[in-house]
Amino acid sequence: MVEASVATAEGAVKKKAYHHGDLRNAIIQEAIARARVSGERAIVLREIAPHIGVSATAAYRHFANRQQLVEEVASRGFAEMIERVEAAAAPVAGDESGTVRASYLELRRAALAVVEFSIEEPAWARTMMENLGSSEIVAAHGNAINAALQVVIDRGIDAGAFRAGTVMTDELPLWAAIDGLSAQAMYGIRPMRTPAAARAASRTIDLCLTDLLTEEGLRVRDEMSAPGDIAAGTEA
Repeated sequence: MVEASVATAEGAVKKKAYHHGDLRNAIIQEAIARARVSGERAIVLREIAPHIGVSATAAYRHFANRQQLVEEVASRGFAEMIERVEAAAAPVAGDESGTVRASYLELRRAALAVVEFSIEEPAWARTMMENLGSSEIVAAHGNAINAALQVVIDRGIDAGAFRAGTVMTDELPLWAAIDGLSAQAMYGIRPMRTPAAARAASRTIDLCLTDLLTEEGLRVRDEMSAPGDIAAGTEA
């Protein structure tokens, strides 16, 4: 058994043990920890190997090159994002499941969960975004976000909140809002951790959901609150 030092995003160092045969995962976890702090440039196999107590030769038995490891780190980021999206879209106590109001809030929270990942993990999110267009493996994991959001949309179509035939991949205004807000966070363009930024993000998603909504969906949205008054991740 080898003890691996894993640097967290906060700069702390934790000891993590892995058994023989689990070296690949140890390398990935160390690479993720580095990406969370400094992005893709910190993913260097020859630096990671001695840090976890193995030779570079041993590390290269699991990854033919650095790009394979980068793609794994990016893919696992999208897996983490999907978990957050699914958790955010889960029915909330007090909401009547299957109603127009509940369906609207579920998609709204799910969209904001993508943005919030970039706010909380900007360096990791950059690694994901910067490999999305150049790697089929990463793109496949990225497309799974569309699938997770489509599940929420389909429930909302049945409830009467969203237009029949709505396809998430075709909803460019909504994706422009999600991607634009995420870019503000991951590239540090504007501070996104303030209450004002949370309200602005919420209002942006509200406005860019317009094309998806039925007349009843629009009415419910407008009755819930004045635009921007619903805090991110909460109910009206």
